[in-house]
Amino acid sequence: MAINQGKVIEALESICKEIVPSEFIYQFLSAYGAAKTTISRLRDGSRNIATISGDTGVKKQLYFRPVDKGADVYACAEALKSESVIAANDIRFVMVTDFDSLVAFDLKADESLDTDIRLLDKQYAFFLPLIAGYEKAIMYSEHPADIKASEKMGQLFDLIRERNDLSKPEDIHALNVFLTRLLFCFYAEDTGIFEQDQMTKAIESTTSITGEDLDQFFADLFTALNLPDGSPEKAKLAAHFQKFPYVNGGLFKADEPIPEFSTKARRILLECGSLSWAEINPDIFGSMFQAVIDQEQRGNLGQHYTSASNIMKVIKPLFLDKLWDALDQSRGKEKKLKELLVRLQDIRVFDPACGSGNFLIIAYKELRKIEMSVIDALNEASAQPEMYYSGISLSQFYGIEVDDFAHEVAILSLWLAEHQMNLEFKDKFGYSDATLPLNDSGNVFSGNALRTDWKRVCPPVDLQGNRCEVYICGNPPFLGYNGRSNSQQEDMKILFEDGSSYKKLDYVASWFVLAARYISDNPGSSSAFVATNSICQGMQIPFLWPRIFSLDINISFAYQTFSWSNAARQKAAVHVVIIGLCKGKPGNSKIYKTFKSSLTVEKVTSINAYLVSGGDIIVNNRSTPVCGQPEMVYGNMPNDGGNLLLSKLEADDLAESPIAATWIKPALGAQEFLNGKLRFCLWLKNASQSEIEKVPEVKRRVDAVRKVRLESKSPGANKAASTPHLFWFISHPDEGNYLLVPKVSSERRPYIPIGFFDCRTVSTDANLIVPAASLYDFAILTSEMHNDWMRAVAGRLESRYRYSATLVYNTFPWPEVSEKQRSELESLAEEILMIREDYPDKTLADLYDPDKMPAPLLEAHQNLDRAVEKLYRSKPFADASERLEHLFGLYEQLIAKEKKGA
Repeated sequence: MAINQGKVIEALESICKEIVPSEFIYQFLSAYGAAKTTISRLRDGSRNIATISGDTGVKKQLYFRPVDKGADVYACAEALKSESVIAANDIRFVMVTDFDSLVAFDLKADESLDTDIRLLDKQYAFFLPLIAGYEKAIMYSEHPADIKASEKMGQLFDLIRERNDLSKPEDIHALNVFLTRLLFCFYAEDTGIFEQDQMTKAIESTTSITGEDLDQFFADLFTALNLPDGSPEKAKLAAHFQKFPYVNGGLFKADEPIPEFSTKARRILLECGSLSWAEINPDIFGSMFQAVIDQEQRGNLGQHYTSASNIMKVIKPLFLDKLWDALDQSRGKEKKLKELLVRLQDIRVFDPACGSGNFLIIAYKELRKIEMSVIDALNEASAQPEMYYSGISLSQFYGIEVDDFAHEVAILSLWLAEHQMNLEFKDKFGYSDATLPLNDSGNVFSGNALRTDWKRVCPPVDLQGNRCEVYICGNPPFLGYNGRSNSQQEDMKILFEDGSSYKKLDYVASWFVLAARYISDNPGSSSAFVATNSICQGMQIPFLWPRIFSLDINISFAYQTFSWSNAARQKAAVHVVIIGLCKGKPGNSKIYKTFKSSLTVEKVTSINAYLVSGGDIIVNNRSTPVCGQPEMVYGNMPNDGGNLLLSKLEADDLAESPIAATWIKPALGAQEFLNGKLRFCLWLKNASQSEIEKVPEVKRRVDAVRKVRLESKSPGANKAASTPHLFWFISHPDEGNYLLVPKVSSERRPYIPIGFFDCRTVSTDANLIVPAASLYDFAILTSEMHNDWMRAVAGRLESRYRYSATLVYNTFPWPEVSEKQRSELESLAEEILMIREDYPDKTLADLYDPDKMPAPLLEAHQNLDRAVEKLYRSKPFADASERLEHLFGLYEQLIAKEKKGA
């Protein structure tokens, strides 16, 4: 049943403006689309499944109970949930109100609502499942406990915000500290750090139902947690506070203001305490809770963390694989194993965009797992096994985070991860370090990573001056030029001192430059970051990678473009790469490729900036084709204010004039070409002024062009005002054919659609054209070889490919061909054009959609692809990487030959 949600809101507003208790439930159900017959049968009792007079119940939907003023509405609703009538009738919603407050429970989604009844219209979405066809999005996570805890803490945050002034940065910081302390306590009372439910029980039994004394409760609790057991200060506290253990570690050290609480906030606090915090996963919980603090992100809970599987893609090849290899090589050798234990204790892991600490937490856990395996191996290798305790400490983990709350959560999450690993260690060996008092937390610095000295945050040498083994990793922010704030623009301006080149780069490029500088000065370090794939494409490459390579920094491993997604309800639709950097030539590099969920690894001697095997070659813009092919130029640019371009209707009207009819030509922009749209233009190249003046509508349009150009701020446009009847830029051939290539094309297409046109059709500057092109030119440009080259070196407009004459066409290494081979290619190209004509009802956008491409057309392209490949070498290429590796080699030879000739 479709229903206008706006009308639901309006109906609720009307109902709650003047509440009539006896009519409320019927009006409410009517607002959600209940049929008049249903309402009538509820009134006469024939449809009402309620067991108590005054209640109203609809089977499988809702049970409503009004209560007297002064009753505890929440307690009544809690009690109602347990009544047998609810389960017997499969009730979805229970609702209780005294007509001031309203409490409801969604028993399927396990959600609660506690609101002023006059604000019910603001909560209309809570009850939408009463309408057939509507259902709440049940958020998915690998750990459902994280979702539920995040939602509850989000509700608590909202209630705290209502009651407390958070206008100053120090107020927000104090709240951030409070929330992280609270999270620790919830976790502690479910995992054996505290007694089971120790804090929740103390709140329930020693604080007022109004919540007015909770701020003092937490002040005393945090004081107790910061005092050693048996200390005189702790002895002065109430007995229930003295029972809490000494935590320390800095978590409860600072004296920060504590927010005030309301009755509802206390209630939510107790609901939080009832959750199973032992199931919370610190790997992702911090990021999810960070999302609930930002109300705009709440609909995407679970999208804002980096999953463990994706983090492993970064840290396995960066350092974990080599450590596991070291363990395998040391098995049975006690001395080597002990050296490996010491090495593990000296490693430093640094995430300079750490968010809530996901990378640091996973890295910490993985190092602890390796350590446990080393201890296992030592026990096997030793005649007299010893008790080895963990030597890996949180102080080996470093981070920088600009967001204050994320910074606090990262510290907390590391503590929770330490406790988890201590439990694993104890389960495996029967003993472990005590969780309390807490050790020092990770070295997570609050600040802007692009304006912070990384060596000050994570020193590359220890106190004795020995060089450390440092691994820099993370998932820095993905922001293009238009998505950056003024402050972020300034960050990059400072970092890239040499002018405006930073404007061409994604924000993430800054982390690569800073990592390269760090590694260059400290060869014991290396890095790996997740990045937008655009930093390895098009114009970003010449601006970024020469800076990095000039520092003798090279790519040690790389994941070619893949979809970066999480096990979340809404997956992040972003294509990324992972790039590892090291000092000097690695000699044994790895390229990871993902195809249809299958991962393959290719070992190569070196990786270039395009993430294929090869030297440090950079493809730069050039004004002429490297192989001497026909010139590619822009299509014709009107710069006319739309006055020289015509719709079909306008063209038909003008064509009634015999003179004007000869000036009308079809006009193709990229949209018209790809989507089969009709457009026309006035082509007045051979028209005289006297002829133009004989057609008033044409004269009006020409005069309008003159005005537009004169009013322009461009000197070139002003100059072109002297010839207003002509396009501003003209490349159109006077005779013969030309090849048309749209400037922008979807990244989904296996081939950029290109076409042949004669001089009767005008191409606009939304396309590029090759005048006097041949079928052979069409064959090469539409081949897979050329399209692979384009995908590697072209720029992007959003995610679409931006074809460029100077960067793609002019740099492409064309094959050497005989006349026989040329003739064969021309036949195959003609076959493609003829098959296209077999589908007159389909546009090129349809024909080249990978999900709709007709089989004969695909087969014709594949035949051409094989023929073009043979021009480059007799052995077929395995994939795009092999084709690109070959093309980059040819390009390097052509450039070297060109330089030698110069």
